[in-house]
Amino acid sequence: GYKGRVTSPTFAIVNEYEGGRLPLFHFDMYRLNSADDLFDIGWEDYLSRGGVCAVEWSENVMDALPEDTVWVRIAREGDTGRSITIEGVELP
Repeated sequence: GYKGRVTSPTFAIVNEYEGGRLPLFHFDMYRLNSADDLFDIGWEDYLSRGGVCAVEWSENVMDALPEDTVWVRIAREGDTGRSITIEGVELP
């Protein structure tokens, strides 16, 4: 339900979007070297706020991800296609 502009958090590490059904916290972990760096920016506070944390480059911070993480992988299929795999949740 968010109506505003959405941008990449590459340089900010996290962008927050509120005003939809749930708050969305969009993280880009590309520039982080470890999970320790993530805790320095308040990761646990974001997890406790009752929103959705969407994490790009999650492999850089694997140790910080909760056990109940839902994994969404998007892969290119040819020039214009994409395949989407979702793990960690039962879908209807």
